[in-house]
Amino acid sequence: MALFKKADLPKSKYIVSIVAKIKKGTPIKVEGGKSYKFKKTKDIDMLEKVQTNFQKYGKILNPNNKYAPIFTDGKKYFTFIEIDKAPFSGMGGTSRNTLGKALADAGELATVMSLSKKIETAKDTKQSIFEKDPEAFSDWYNTFQLTKPAVIKVVDGTLNNFDIIHDATDKSEFTSTINNFLKKSKIGNSNSWNPADIYVIKSDKRKKIIDDLKKIVDTYDISEGLVNMFNDKIYKLYEKKIMYPISLKQITAPKARIEKNNKPGTVVAANYNIEIAKFNCNLTPEGKEIGLFTFNNTTTKKQISMQVRGFPHGYGTAQTEITSDGTPTGGRLGKVSTKVVDNVMGLYNDARISSIRYFGTPEPFSDFDENKCKEVYRMYETVIKEPKVKNEKNISYKEFKKLIEVAKSKRSIAENMVMKIQGLKIMHFFVKNKKDLSTIMNKMINGAKKINPNNGFFIKIY
Repeated sequence: MALFKKADLPKSKYIVSIVAKIKKGTPIKVEGGKSYKFKKTKDIDMLEKVQTNFQKYGKILNPNNKYAPIFTDGKKYFTFIEIDKAPFSGMGGTSRNTLGKALADAGELATVMSLSKKIETAKDTKQSIFEKDPEAFSDWYNTFQLTKPAVIKVVDGTLNNFDIIHDATDKSEFTSTINNFLKKSKIGNSNSWNPADIYVIKSDKRKKIIDDLKKIVDTYDISEGLVNMFNDKIYKLYEKKIMYPISLKQITAPKARIEKNNKPGTVVAANYNIEIAKFNCNLTPEGKEIGLFTFNNTTTKKQISMQVRGFPHGYGTAQTEITSDGTPTGGRLGKVSTKVVDNVMGLYNDARISSIRYFGTPEPFSDFDENKCKEVYRMYETVIKEPKVKNEKNISYKEFKKLIEVAKSKRSIAENMVMKIQGLKIMHFFVKNKKDLSTIMNKMINGAKKINPNNGFFIKIY
């Protein structure tokens, strides 16, 4: 067991997370391995008020250089250095998975806010999701503290002379110019071209930047190199240090990383040898996804993890997310767009299951007949025959049909099965085409990274 140490005391992220768990009523493990539900005492209230101010919370936890036993269940008392550090060291994941897209959106908005305003409490984010769920706030706390210093490092100085344009909320001429480019180039949404969440632009150069980008859009067509010329311009503006396209990610590590992608003429696509390590297949109604997809990257000797599930969970389209890419740094990539998945599967005359069309509307499984039952079960039979697939529980065809009938009348079961069947289809695709697995997965990794000669230059902070 790794307990907190003196060196951990100045790291306010731990205090934020401890207070959040106490306020939520979550048991906390201490020395010896037992867990206690600590009471919301006056000391805990004080910690909450000053939880990011080391000078103040340090006096509460460690007055006169002696650790105070302020954590109590009403019977036993514990100090900061008697608390198990392990559950707090990762900081992130649970709340994000539970709350899905709503939390991700709130996190992004608050992260953008943190570039102009210091965020110390959940209330500072102006996002109700963090105020209602302090543990979710603690998961994102690192991001709010570390993003601005990283952005300042990217621009090599201060943000005082820059405008910060958030693509999801901005309605200015800059964003409309980007949208006109996307429309004319037939790329689709902005994330398919460039995953930048913000553009940091020199304030006194903003009009000139817009005029230059508009000129390219107005003058050239796709056949005349519109995409390449636009991408080249984006990069040249970065080289001149007057515009920075930045992708913001949740930061769960003690330090932010900075990564530059898609420099024109230097795009290096992933080209790894990849094999199946283990697939978890669970076609029971328990759980919200078919199971974890794990691959071996034999080139880097690291593992790749993939999930197919809803963001958020419900009756809708499952998305594919690569949670670890098998690169030497093992970075989290994020979602592979449905467009990329469709393109990859199309190369093998296959296709995703489209949730609404396949399962019926307005209610899930309203259009799910005997033929579809047989089709899905055949996929299941093929998948579980693969030696590297772990079948969590064997289900007969009779049991599967009965499960579908239950799903027609019980929404929670239906939502789980809709996601599981979509995931099963992807798993079946991998199993069926495992001889081409390296080609397939490299394309998905490149898609998740937005690594493509047609994609725009961006800087990722993660």
